[in-house]
Amino acid sequence: MRRETKHNQHRRSYHHDYHEAGTYMLTMVIDGRKRLFGRIAGSTKGDEAPHMVLSELGRRVVEQEIPKIHRYYPMVEVWRVAMMPDHIHLLVRVREALPDGKHLGLVVRGFKTGCSRAWWAYQDEQALGGEPPSTAAGLTTAAGLTMASGLTTAAGPTMAGGPVTAAGTKAFLLGKGAPLRPVLFEQGYHDRIINRPGMLDSIKRYMQENPFRARLREECPRLMERQLHLWISGREYAAFGNLFLLKYPIKMQVFFHRTDKQTGQPTHLTAAYQQERTRLLRLGEEGTVLVTPGISKGESLVVSAALDAHLPLILLQKEPITRYWKPSQRRFYACASGRLLILAPWYFDGVSDYSRFHQLNDYAREVCEATEMRILNFTELKK
Repeated sequence: MRRETKHNQHRRSYHHDYHEAGTYMLTMVIDGRKRLFGRIAGSTKGDEAPHMVLSELGRRVVEQEIPKIHRYYPMVEVWRVAMMPDHIHLLVRVREALPDGKHLGLVVRGFKTGCSRAWWAYQDEQALGGEPPSTAAGLTTAAGLTMASGLTTAAGPTMAGGPVTAAGTKAFLLGKGAPLRPVLFEQGYHDRIINRPGMLDSIKRYMQENPFRARLREECPRLMERQLHLWISGREYAAFGNLFLLKYPIKMQVFFHRTDKQTGQPTHLTAAYQQERTRLLRLGEEGTVLVTPGISKGESLVVSAALDAHLPLILLQKEPITRYWKPSQRRFYACASGRLLILAPWYFDGVSDYSRFHQLNDYAREVCEATEMRILNFTELKK
């Protein structure tokens, strides 16, 4: 019988059993996006490739806290770690079902608590001139070292005086009467379930290239701008990518029905489609910006070919673009090369995917015909 898990706002799947075996990429972000784990060195254009240089806290998390996950949960293996200045990715394999009452969220919570403790201990050492404190919430006593792990064991949470109760957890973490200390990570975490062929290799590559992409964003900011509020011919959008593509004088909408109305065949299998696809890609080679949501098979094939050929492209999507949203790897590099702009409308008239897809094609036509665009300031919206 499937066991229920209480989900938080970052969880991706409400239909997955997080007590059972599975493979995941977990992402935890430092509260306030503070760059506490280190810095990125190197350049995308120099001899030294972009890479992470860990801070002392980053080193302690990698060397001390991450190994505790497998120590306290032997069925959980950490396959790969990707540290970034303000967040961490873990590629985790749960080989078998977790013990009764345990689920992946509890494993993550224990790890995050341990990292917070490592941060507090490091701060205390710095305050004392690099010497470890003798009585900082019991962190350096024999019992305190066990508590500092911050991990719930498979048998259950323990401390020197007995089991830890939910009501007493915060007091236990801080020490009775101690002032409240901020936690290291923001609330919750993000998980991606790896359950499709080829997905594991893609995730590994994504984690490995994280420093490169971060440095690339810094070196090419104008080609990968994120604007949360654009005004294009009376409609509001968020955007990621090269905004200059909106200024190109010639734009062409890519639009195909799923089924050919005359033959009843899938449109992308017809000779007429092949001719039109060739014409559109030729226009792209000549400098025309192709504009489409890429919904139907015919449209998505043109999008794929345009990305492969490094042609200028504007994509519309129903998924919102938020402050920390970023595109898939392939589209990210297209943005970095200045060849792609992704637009996400702020509002839709309908609620169904069907109605939204139709509206996206209408919006693509509007973008092709647009004569003005401006960036709106959030402070202006509040007035």
